[in-house]
Amino acid sequence: MSIWMLLLSLVSLSQTEPLRHRVVIVGAGVSGFTAAATLLEHNVTDLVVLEAADRIGGRIHTVEFGGVTLDEGAEFCHGEVDNAVYELIGTHNLLTSYLPVVRPDKFPLRKPLFESLLTSLNVGPHTKEALRHFSPLLQGAYTGADDLSDLGAWGYSQWKECKGDQTLKWKNGAGGYKTLFDFISKKKPNRAEELPVMKKIILNKQVTRVERRGSDVEVTCADGSTYLADHVIVSVSLGVLKKHAVDMFNPPLPEYKTAAIESFGFGCIGKVFILFPNRWWPSNFSSILPLFSNKELLDFKSKSAQGSWSVYTTGFYPVLNHDRMLCAWFHGQACRMLGEKTEEEVSDGVLELLNTLVGSKYTIPRPEAVLRTDWASDPNTLGAFSYRTVASDSQNLSNSDLALPVRDENDKPVILFAGEATHNHYYSTVHGALETGRREALRLIDYMKER
Repeated sequence: MSIWMLLLSLVSLSQTEPLRHRVVIVGAGVSGFTAAATLLEHNVTDLVVLEAADRIGGRIHTVEFGGVTLDEGAEFCHGEVDNAVYELIGTHNLLTSYLPVVRPDKFPLRKPLFESLLTSLNVGPHTKEALRHFSPLLQGAYTGADDLSDLGAWGYSQWKECKGDQTLKWKNGAGGYKTLFDFISKKKPNRAEELPVMKKIILNKQVTRVERRGSDVEVTCADGSTYLADHVIVSVSLGVLKKHAVDMFNPPLPEYKTAAIESFGFGCIGKVFILFPNRWWPSNFSSILPLFSNKELLDFKSKSAQGSWSVYTTGFYPVLNHDRMLCAWFHGQACRMLGEKTEEEVSDGVLELLNTLVGSKYTIPRPEAVLRTDWASDPNTLGAFSYRTVASDSQNLSNSDLALPVRDENDKPVILFAGEATHNHYYSTVHGALETGRREALRLIDYMKER
């Protein structure tokens, strides 16, 4: 063999050998990013974060549209007490309340208020019919469930709400939810203290295989690259686990964990930001809600030229930082249908609904542009957030079952799990996701201290 052939063989061999790290983190959403930051803060530096997308953030996705900053995914900081997000950013004057904008005193936001209206003798039958249509839509968007009958009572009772304002949003000029990552990495408020999390992240690295090899774990990516680690933290969404866990893990995950992945729900929540050429709604506007009587709903569906999918919105709401923009929210099947529509079809659908609801009072121009989210078909998310179901309750499964690490015969945590779906009380939230990233990093740090 010539020297050139030998060198070529050596190069080829070196390219196929796994890259070795102490810790591999799969996913650079809130939980994966936080896990990396926590490890670095405790001087665990031999790590890499593999992110399938071409950006960090996961279900936090801040974009520019219509000349302003918007959040396609997570948008609110829900509460102030015992909220890990608020603890990071609450004192930096970056948040503002959405309550004065939507004026909750003008319409019922909570299910108990709906129920009191439904049982009131002073509410007419048509109004009660309208509330019966709207209440499940709002509760579905709140919980993520396509069908409220799927919600598990035990699981739902374990969910906790942080005390304080539930509608805190990022102020104009604050940079949107992506700014949270600057605080997690300590880039803000003092850049001199920044942890090198971004330097540890490799984008466009879709993990397809997580395989135990003795006391090590081998991680394989779609591009053929491989990584060998002592520990792997998996922080992908429950939606990704539902689709890929059976093929991703070898040996297969424990039966209880597979059962939890399969039985938990993973809902679809979507938004349509609608930019109009002029503001046509009054200054005291708070929302436009799809309050249809049974007859009105049937009439709309039968006469709709757009397929009537838009009638399942939870309403049109003002956008804080743009006086010509509204945002419509959708969940469940209507949310999934959004991903199948062209922008023109989306514009036609929301315009048809708006004209039906308030067209007799206002002249509504055709939208100048629309921006719709598509979390359900995004291969890196396959939905928005998790919820507990009747099926998971019946098997006595909780988020703790998702959170438990896989250990080897020496009790070493080799495959760990983070993400909002692994939090027993704050599942479905950003603060829950953040806490789980810390939790798994600290689990490893504690293990390393004992060795």
